[in-house]
Amino acid sequence: MRRLFAVALLGGVAAAAVLAGAASAAQNGSISVSPSTVPAGGTVHISGSVSVQGCPPSDSATVVGNAALFPPDGFGPSAARDSQGDFSLDYTVPTSTPAGSYDVGVRCGGGNVGIAATLTVSAGPLGGPATGAGGTAHGSSTPWAVAGAGCLLLASVLVARRRLARRP
Repeated sequence: MRRLFAVALLGGVAAAAVLAGAASAAQNGSISVSPSTVPAGGTVHISGSVSVQGCPPSDSATVVGNAALFPPDGFGPSAARDSQGDFSLDYTVPTSTPAGSYDVGVRCGGGNVGIAATLTVSAGPLGGPATGAGGTAHGSSTPWAVAGAGCLLLASVLVARRRLARRP
């Protein structure tokens, strides 16, 4: 009976600690990344809020994360905050960023705020868009090039024959 009580008490203390940590992070601010999945080279909108009690509104919010996402040192761009502590910015993910999930956090006033959002980077497109120009389209254009060259050759033979037929 005592053991069951001790386990229940320990579980309650752990749950309270998790809830207190979540409440503390919510008091510190919030952050969101949209879209949450983007290919390498794509642009995301990062927005959020940092509590003005923890960081004066005159201090900017700096996004932070993995150095692969924010080269070379994991510090991304900074954004000005309004009087309520809200910020937003657009960020282009480097094409060199490997596919994977990355946590995007915020620093303000020289310290980490303790909030994060997850950004998933998918494999970027290889080459240019498949528009059919410049050899970037899927499949081979060789048969069409051969057919076009054959039509031009046939047309030139027919024109030459016709000219020869008109001569006296």
